[in-house]
Amino acid sequence: MKVEFSVEEIQRMIDSVVDELVELKLDKSDRAKIRRWRSNTMTAVSPAMQLLAEKVNAEIQRTHDQSLASPIKKPDWAS
Repeated sequence: MKVEFSVEEIQRMIDSVVDELVELKLDKSDRAKIRRWRSNTMTAVSPAMQLLAEKVNAEIQRTHDQSLASPIKKPDWAS
């Protein structure tokens, strides 16, 4: 089974997280910096977003592969 998120889906995830951060009781300038970071750096076509999408998808695949390779086993001493 292969699950892969598109860059647009990853961007929506980032938007959700950033929206929650902006709602925190942070200084006005800090909230502005977070918004600027999102709008300037984390656009769908930016290299940073492409890299993040690759890393998220690789980690999901790694976790899935690991769960297939190491199923839960009954310990020897429990027999």
